[in-house]
Order: sequence, then C-alpha cells, then structure tokens
Amino acid sequence: MSKPIEYFIKGRAPLPQPYAYRAIGLDNVLLLNGVSSTQTAYGPMIHIECIHGLHRAIGLGIAEKPEAMSGAEFRFLRKQLGLTQEELAARMRVSDQTIANYEKGKSSLGPAEPFMRALYLVHILPNRTRVEVLKPMIEKTAREMLKKLPAGPRSQVVEGWQQGRDEAA
Repeated sequence: MSKPIEYFIKGRAPLPQPYAYRAIGLDNVLLLNGVSSTQTAYGPMIHIECIHGLHRAIGLGIAEKPEAMSGAEFRFLRKQLGLTQEELAARMRVSDQTIANYEKGKSSLGPAEPFMRALYLVHILPNRTRVEVLKPMIEKTAREMLKKLPAGPRSQVVEGWQQGRDEAA
C-alpha cells in the first residue's frame, strides 16, 4: 500500500474515523470529513460532498507529486480525462494493450508519465492559466533542444535545407 493521502474540506468537523475512499481504484486516499452515511433498505449509502472537486484535488495531487506515478494513479487520471484506453493510446501513439500494461503495473510508464501529468494539467486548468503553465515548459524544452545541436553542426547535417517559408527566395 502507498503512503496514505488525506483530503478534507476546510472548516468542517473531522470524522471520528477517516473514511478510506477506495471506490476510485486507489488504496491510499483517506477522507477526514465531507462524508456522511444514510441507512437504506440495501445497507448504508455513502455521500461525499463536492465529489467533482475531490476528484480534481486527487488528480492534481497525483500530477504534482514528485514521486513516480503508479499504474492505478495513471488509470485514475485517464478516467478523469474521460478517455478510454483506446483513445489515450491513439493520443500517445501506442497500443491500447500498452496502456493496459501501464495501468496494471506490468510495464514502466517511462515517457508516458510526464505526458499524462501534462495532459491532465492542461485538461483541468482554466484557459488563461494554461498559457501561464505551458509557455515556460515549452520555452524550457525549446532552449534544451537548441543546446543539443548548435547552429553550425545543424546546418551541416541538413545541407542547407530549412523548415518553413520565412527565408525562401
């Protein structure tokens, strides 16, 4: 089991016992409040306040954590994105079996992990914030790419060819 992660709604009284929220496929989420129970003819019915906000908080916690993401966390983010394994596989240009193996923990996430983190963040952030978050990431990546192949060797490799129309004449 992963280290427990606790969530709560500010200003609410704590539960006598934390509620283990396992219905989402993660075994380490504990709710400290915001949970109530009603007895029905079929047994207790659990009510979770603002479940959409809770799921966003959990997803954001996964996307921002410095530790490696588990397969279950990867699956949670995919489901929050509203994507099937097949749809995510098409975006990542891998097979749906590869996605299934990631989610089952049968294969390392490798580059799929930062892709999923970024995809989730782009999905949940408001438009203006997306620009503020993505622009520095893109600029950093572009600077790193430019460091890898200086202009001199680059021009030798491409033998005069350039991409685009700016300097064509």
